[in-house]
Amino acid sequence: MPSGEHDLQIAAAYGYPVALVEHVRIPVGSGIIGTVYEKRKPLCVADVTSMPAMQSRVRYRTNSFVALPVVAGSEALGVVCLTDRLDGRPFTRVDVTVLRRLIAPAALALVLDRTRREAESYAYAAVSDPVSGLFNRLYFQMRLEEELQRSERTGAPLALLMVDLDDFKLINDRFGHVIGDHAIRVAGDLLRRCVRVFDVCTRFGGDEFAVVMPGSGIDDAVRVAERIRQRIEAFRFDQSHLTDLRLTVSVGASVAQGTSARELIERADSALYVAKRGKNRVSTGEVHLTSAPGGASPTMSTANS
Repeated sequence: MPSGEHDLQIAAAYGYPVALVEHVRIPVGSGIIGTVYEKRKPLCVADVTSMPAMQSRVRYRTNSFVALPVVAGSEALGVVCLTDRLDGRPFTRVDVTVLRRLIAPAALALVLDRTRREAESYAYAAVSDPVSGLFNRLYFQMRLEEELQRSERTGAPLALLMVDLDDFKLINDRFGHVIGDHAIRVAGDLLRRCVRVFDVCTRFGGDEFAVVMPGSGIDDAVRVAERIRQRIEAFRFDQSHLTDLRLTVSVGASVAQGTSARELIERADSALYVAKRGKNRVSTGEVHLTSAPGGASPTMSTANS
C-alpha cells in the first residue's frame, strides 16, 4: 500500500513475522513490488532461478511467486504478492486469472474506504478549529440550538460556559503569535480534559472558548468552571524560554431558562464580562468566584463589588 509519494509499505502479511516487514518501505518502481505497482501489470514467475536479477540474491528463498497490482480504474492502490504454493507447484497464468477476480472486490472496498475517510476528514475540517483542535463556532451554534430544543422538550437543564484567556494580547506581544497559538492549543486541551465526553467544547473565536453542558444546572456549571480555572492556572510550560509564561482564564456561566440561543450566549457573555473585571475568576453574572491571593480557596463576592 502507498505510504507516501514515492514509497510503498507492507499493509498486511501472512507467514512472515510482523517485526520483519512492518518497517519495510519500497520505492515505487524499485524491485518486483515497486515495478508491478508502477507498471500496473501482473508478474508471474514459475521459477525464480530463471530470473537473472535473482541469481545473486542468495537470501531470496522463494521458488515461485505471483504479484498483482490492486487497481481501480487507472489508479494503482497497492500490490498483492503470493509466494510458494502449498502443493509445491509453480504459479501459472490460471492463478493470475483467479487472483484478479478475488482482488477486484478488494480494490472496490479500498476505494470506498478511502472515500469514506476523506468525507469524514472534510466533514471534521468544516466544523473544527485547526489551532485549538476543538470544534469551531459553526458547530457550536448548531449544537447549542439542538441542545436548547432538547432541553425545552424534556425539561432537562442546560448550561453554557464562556471562557476567555486573560491578557492574550500581551502573550502575543511578548512571545509572538506562534507561542500565542501554542497557548490556545494548551488551553483548549486542558479545557477538554476538565469536562465530560458529551459536553461540547468549542473555540468561540480569538481567545474565547465556549462549553455547552447538557443536563447541567448552574451549580454543576460553576463547579466545572472552577475546575477549568484552577487547572489552567496550575499549568506550567516545560520549555525553558516559556518559564515566565502563565495562563489564567475568566469564566462566565449561565443556564437556559426558556431562552433562545442568542439570549443564553448574551447572559453567559455578560457573566464573563463580570469575571474579567478581576481576571482569573468564575462568574454567573450575579455572583462570581474570585481567586484569592496566596493560593487560598476562592471566596464569593458580588458582581458589583
